[in-house]
Amino acid sequence: MNAAIYYGPGDIRVQDISEPRLEPDGILVRVKACGICGSDMHPYRVGGLIRPGTIMGHEFSGDVVEVGANVQDIKKGDRVTVAGYLPCGECYWCKRKQYYRCFKMRLLGYEFPGAFAEYVSVPLALLNTTIFLLPDELTCEEGATVEPLSVGVHAARVAEPAAADTVVILGVGMIGQCAMQVFKAMGAAKVIVSEISKKRLEVAKATGADVVINATEEDPIERVREATSGMWADIVAECAGSPATFHQAIEMVRGGGKIVLVGIYEEPIKWEPAAIIHKNVRMIGCLGGSFPRAIDFLRSRKVNTKSLITHEFSLDKAREAFETQLKTDEVVKVLVKP
Repeated sequence: MNAAIYYGPGDIRVQDISEPRLEPDGILVRVKACGICGSDMHPYRVGGLIRPGTIMGHEFSGDVVEVGANVQDIKKGDRVTVAGYLPCGECYWCKRKQYYRCFKMRLLGYEFPGAFAEYVSVPLALLNTTIFLLPDELTCEEGATVEPLSVGVHAARVAEPAAADTVVILGVGMIGQCAMQVFKAMGAAKVIVSEISKKRLEVAKATGADVVINATEEDPIERVREATSGMWADIVAECAGSPATFHQAIEMVRGGGKIVLVGIYEEPIKWEPAAIIHKNVRMIGCLGGSFPRAIDFLRSRKVNTKSLITHEFSLDKAREAFETQLKTDEVVKVLVKP
């Protein structure tokens, strides 16, 4: 089969390799679409996180072509999206069958081969735990967006927005876009987004953002103050993962408000906790998501991820796909379709 293999920064090679082996507790999936995640882009840009020789890719959907001997409730031909991980089976959480909380889990596309390939082996196939059936009304492309949407859903849920709340989203890449739509679907009164990419601001505005702030041309803090009549935001979802937006979040949130940390930071942050203490702010870490809730949002059409897919490439053009994902002024989400 063909697979796009990572060898180092800027080095993705499509090669013909052996098809993956079916595990007794797993399934083999014919990949239909796989998204390029921000966590794929870090090793592609600067290296680290993933060792050379790895097939990346974890945001995907496809068709089940083989089923392991120990697998129940999943059959050949099922259309699925996957939360690809292998828990340790021994920790506190695994013993309580809450495998998704395992601190020692191995991840598909990181520690074992991922979905930038024609076929992917999922070593642990548990229906509604690691494997989720796609409803007929969802396309394979939408199926490949379930994973990032699940993170946006989780961010909104842990923030617990009230109907009168004003929410600020800092950074509207794929997950920020998803979080914005979910906050709107959950009834937040006003959602403001701040971003440096004009393309992403256009997409956010078209999909429901009430106020868009171009952070390269305007002062985001001053614009939020104006948009809230000086009351500031009830919730700030920090989805950019930069020191600048981290500090903006603290400035923008009202006293007694909430900051949800969603973005992954690639460099240390120097900060003074006094502002959080004095304002009685709740700072909430956000990792993981709910695939079933994400699928429900898509099926009900309360969230539209089709408009977030800006580019699609065939597997043989995987390197071009990665180079395109770097162009934040042009792109939200790039899909690779074997």
